[in-house]
Amino acid sequence: MASSKVFRSVTFVFTLLSLGVTSAQESKLAELLKRAPSPANAIAYIHNPSLHKLMSDAGMPSSLSENVDQVWLVSELDRSNLQPRWEAGYAILTQNFSTEEIAKSSGGYLDSVVGKQVVWSPRQMYLVPVGENRIGFLRPANRSELSRWLVPGLNINYSEFLSEQSQQPENFLSLMIALDLKDAFSPIPMTQRIANFTSLKSRVPKDVADILASVNGMKIIVGRRSLNECIFTIEFSRSPETLLSVANELLAEILERNGTSAPEVLSWKTKLDGNNLSFQGPISQSSLDGLLGIFTLRDQAEDIAGSTRSSNSATRTSTDNIAYTSKNYFDKVVSVVEKVRKYESNNTGSRARWNDVQARRIDELSTLNSDPEIIEYGMKVADLLRNNALSVRTTNYSANQAKVRQGVDRGVYSNEYGYGYSNAYNVTANQIVTDSDARTIAVTDFTVTLATIDKLTADVRRAMTEKFKIQF
Repeated sequence: MASSKVFRSVTFVFTLLSLGVTSAQESKLAELLKRAPSPANAIAYIHNPSLHKLMSDAGMPSSLSENVDQVWLVSELDRSNLQPRWEAGYAILTQNFSTEEIAKSSGGYLDSVVGKQVVWSPRQMYLVPVGENRIGFLRPANRSELSRWLVPGLNINYSEFLSEQSQQPENFLSLMIALDLKDAFSPIPMTQRIANFTSLKSRVPKDVADILASVNGMKIIVGRRSLNECIFTIEFSRSPETLLSVANELLAEILERNGTSAPEVLSWKTKLDGNNLSFQGPISQSSLDGLLGIFTLRDQAEDIAGSTRSSNSATRTSTDNIAYTSKNYFDKVVSVVEKVRKYESNNTGSRARWNDVQARRIDELSTLNSDPEIIEYGMKVADLLRNNALSVRTTNYSANQAKVRQGVDRGVYSNEYGYGYSNAYNVTANQIVTDSDARTIAVTDFTVTLATIDKLTADVRRAMTEKFKIQF
């Protein structure tokens, strides 16, 4: 089975090459979906220039590179943590690079598979140049399986929901992500999970769970006019009409409890169209960063384009190139730290998940031709963020265990005069104190973590500025 899946990945990479000559009437995402390495449950499209402009217009710092124009991708996401099991797609760069240049800049090597020149990258992916400024990506990579011959006429089963979403006209989009969720949830455990939701206090949990579990998929779109026009649509097989009055509060609580806090959804306008529930409103910087951070191929494309441009500079010496790549790496780590600092959530579990995601983003950064000291700095920052996330989760787990024990201590007792009383009030008060203590510990640990990172940043900035004679 594993061999077959990787083998189909090979087919995908080479059949996607034909997309370079796809007519304007054909959907590139639809073609990618049909040729997916295995059944995909997610698709995405990113138009870097328009998204960068929207972020600038909204006063948001943007890390989007001018070296990449567009990205199309398909993926299989682990729905429990929204991490890709595999990703495949291609990007259009704003400059032309040869296969040799890409291999050199990525630190990989040239290979030939069934007569096609490809690049193996040490970042565990295959790069497939298509024309002069188009690159195909497949991640993760396995050379032994890549060498197999293509299977003509391969037909992969794919989601009807994603097939429909892939037809979205690209010329109106800055960002589009769609996720297939059909049959992903059972209403039985979901009933228990939502039983204590604040937003559902006046609802019957089983009735709500039956509707939520009928979800077919969801789609989020950011157009090209304003970040205030973000549209989030959820498609159900049962009507969600009874949830319309609590839709905003329910969505905010679901996101909060899953570690992806987005308080702005409370102000979004809701609309019901058949079995489709839509939300529209402004998207925050942390939410947009979270969406862009789900997949890695955009960052990989930007790193490849940036490093290739750097290595091809005729006016730079070897030392200059190391200074440039080190400065670029340092700036990206600092950008991640700022995203951590600005993230807003009242839920410590959400912050723990966010810090974990940001630590992985640092792990994914290219370190090729960067100074060892700057690489060590990035590793330390990532470790500090991961340790903070682990500390928060451990504290929350201990607090939950304590609250369970406190909840057991509930009953009717007799005092010395024989009158009965209940200690339910004391139990509730004790649990509130336990939650407060856990939040205090989490905030303190996070504050110390940021202070430690700030000192590391200041130290390495001085050291690198002195070493390379450019301001870090």
